[in-house]
Amino acid sequence: MQPFVRIFLFVFFLVIKIISFSQTNSMPEYNLNNDLPGAQYKFSFVHISDVHIGEGFGDYGTPGFFNDTMPAVDTSAPAKDLRQAVQWINAHEQDKNIKFVVISGDLTGSAEKSEFQMCKKIMDGLNMPYVPVIGNHDIWPYVRYQNEAPYANGDSIMGEVFADVYDRDKLFFTNWNDGSRLTRTYNPETQKEHYLQNFSFEYDGFVFYGLDFNPRYHVNKAEPGIGPEAQAMDWTGGTFQWLKNELATNPNKRNHNVCFISHHPATENILFILSGFVFDATEYYKILDMLSPYGRNLGLWMAGHIHIDYDYPLVNNVMNVRGIAANKDFDSGHFEIVNVYEVPEVTAVKEFANANTMSVFPNPNNGKFTVADELFASNTILRLYDVLGTLIYEKQMKDFLVTKDFYQFDFSFLPKGSYYISVADGDKIYSQRLVMQ
Repeated sequence: MQPFVRIFLFVFFLVIKIISFSQTNSMPEYNLNNDLPGAQYKFSFVHISDVHIGEGFGDYGTPGFFNDTMPAVDTSAPAKDLRQAVQWINAHEQDKNIKFVVISGDLTGSAEKSEFQMCKKIMDGLNMPYVPVIGNHDIWPYVRYQNEAPYANGDSIMGEVFADVYDRDKLFFTNWNDGSRLTRTYNPETQKEHYLQNFSFEYDGFVFYGLDFNPRYHVNKAEPGIGPEAQAMDWTGGTFQWLKNELATNPNKRNHNVCFISHHPATENILFILSGFVFDATEYYKILDMLSPYGRNLGLWMAGHIHIDYDYPLVNNVMNVRGIAANKDFDSGHFEIVNVYEVPEVTAVKEFANANTMSVFPNPNNGKFTVADELFASNTILRLYDVLGTLIYEKQMKDFLVTKDFYQFDFSFLPKGSYYISVADGDKIYSQRLVMQ
């Protein structure tokens, strides 16, 4: 990277850091799906990120980064801010209807076992379950200014320290899936095996994916640990392929009920890409292409990492990305309450409420079906809508006519779920709910 680019990026991140520190509202709220037709409130949860326990210490607790123990007392800002957050969440569990907490990475400053232990000790003070997700600072253990682990094994340390937390989560959440979290996965780039922290769980009809986009190779600087960039890991057993398979096969994805929790956000912001903080452009569009077929299922991507509050839609509104500033940067802690609204599987759309029905068979189907000829005109337009009333396909009916009595369709390329097929013929509207399984 050219020197002037480095200087520009340094100034840019300094400015957004100042903006972050100037924020006075440390408990923002976000309403998921409440702007969609027919949405009904379900529950709330809390999103925290960038805790960074141990930051500012050369060596945290007893000597070393693995066989060490957390200090008896930690009054540093990261620990104090996390305690303040836990205290506030407990105090508002009832009036805010908070059911659980998710932490989107950087639980530690340098992945020392003692740092994980202190983070767990503080988080165990919550009155509700919490779900830790790994971040780049949690990947490669080191003692600043002294030594570091021979390879990126922070994932196994995190799994050991939080083992009983995940065990409790399995009892609280439905359809808990450990994914690759407990499986050694070979990484062709490092030529070593790692525990990629990818898993999923469900709560009250919503599906959550904890995703690990943290690289495992050493930082390309004279520093310990790994760098800040994100990596899709598109290889056998890697995060990209694991998520791709999950989205294709999960039978419980419905209307905007799928949420991601990762440390790194997906973004096409050129400043973040040039900084090396996120996915490069190639991997970003690869992820976007993979997600695009599931636009109606995707609800929210939660992340941190940038240490500012941010909110933007991915290209073509595939899903919304919502990131929060670092909890450690606010005296009273910083986190977000996410209020979750459910979109009914069949939304009342006026266009279809008073429409005549037409003969579709079989229904349900696998995307391939037949419509009986209702004496439609040759220039009649067929339209296909999702359950929110969004037009996703239109074409002249004559293009599907196979005999004088029947039209045949193949929409098997679309995600499974409910749709409406509608044909406007003069002043008449024929429509039918279509279920693809």
